[in-house]
Amino acid sequence: MNYVTYAIPFFVLMMAVEFLWGRFSGRQTYRLNDTINSLSMGLLSRVVDLLRLGFAGVVFSLLVSLLGITPIATDSIWVWVIAFVAYDCCYYWKHRFGHEWRILWASHVAHHQSEEFNLSTALRQTGTDYIGFVFYLPLYLAGVPVEVVVTVGSLNLIYQFWVHTEHIRRLGPLEWIFVTPSNHRVHHARNPEYIDRNYGGVFIIWDRLFGTFKDEQEDIPCYYGITHALHSWNPIWANLHIWVETVQLAWRTKSWGDKLRIWFKPPSWVPADIEPESHDWQQPKYDPAISNFTRYYCFTQYWLLTAFGLAAVLSNTSLPYSLALGVFALIAFSFYCHGRMLEGREHVSKLEALRLAITAGFALTAPLIWPMVTQSMALIILGYCVLCALALWLGSRSDNLNRLTHSVAGELNQGFADYKGATQ
Repeated sequence: MNYVTYAIPFFVLMMAVEFLWGRFSGRQTYRLNDTINSLSMGLLSRVVDLLRLGFAGVVFSLLVSLLGITPIATDSIWVWVIAFVAYDCCYYWKHRFGHEWRILWASHVAHHQSEEFNLSTALRQTGTDYIGFVFYLPLYLAGVPVEVVVTVGSLNLIYQFWVHTEHIRRLGPLEWIFVTPSNHRVHHARNPEYIDRNYGGVFIIWDRLFGTFKDEQEDIPCYYGITHALHSWNPIWANLHIWVETVQLAWRTKSWGDKLRIWFKPPSWVPADIEPESHDWQQPKYDPAISNFTRYYCFTQYWLLTAFGLAAVLSNTSLPYSLALGVFALIAFSFYCHGRMLEGREHVSKLEALRLAITAGFALTAPLIWPMVTQSMALIILGYCVLCALALWLGSRSDNLNRLTHSVAGELNQGFADYKGATQ
């Protein structure tokens, strides 16, 4: 049983508690733009299931069938306990190679891009991981039934949620056995002293056994994010930028061996005939200025799209593939538009107006193409588009008025200063 879906309300509640504690304690670790970007990537990693591209289950079933593997009986609690520990060991190696091979880092990098460290960072997941399943093959080859792997895997993922926080410091002897917020902060840090350490999911003992453990040092504060900062709130680009970069490097190198080798080298490695780039790991956080309207608008849009996206995912098996594909494209484009808004780009109002027009067109045509989309559903989506368009228009007028007010005030202040200087 996959418990992750049932844990979502708990995740939201705990993020709210952490946010309020940050306000109360005077040590806030949330920024709205960074948080929305992380949560958008988390939802995108779920709605990518609408594309139905996964083939891990097919591979596992085929291997078990061809090799004649008999599933282990699950009536003993020890089967579940051993499977839980074994799953975490497999996760350790998947996670470690996710940092050591570009072909795996291209997917895993999405989880490390946030320059903040809070519970929303835990939900920042990739939408392009179609290779990592191979690290769990030993469990299936050992006869562990699929329902056991899925169950312990979901519990492993749920455990990892709470360790993404700065508010819980050291936990004494637990630091020796379990992954804790302290040793996981090290994992997310881009400091040279900390980078590529502490890969465990639940147990830190794997890092201690295999030489990848690093303790958090009070005199070396963690700088979060990746050394080559993303500088974008676009969740589509966040999922693809390392893939694009690696293809470009493979194309530029003249060595045919390096064209293949680069996919299985660490992310910092480049072919000998290409000049490596240098990056400042202490650079300021990416935080472009935007209006309050943009903040509230994008925040509201995220939760509306979350409700729409999760409803689609839960109904995925009953949706025609063409409809599922359309819904995914609409959600992905929406997140792209709102990411551009959070970046303070020019002409974003026109881009958002285009998104609303496309959404309205979808609502008008969907009942004609797919009978399961009812007229009431279409009317709800149309109402959403009208309200968003009205809010966008009012927000644009408010922003223009604020800019005009600041401009006039600036000119008056300058004129007053010039007059005062001339009379002295």
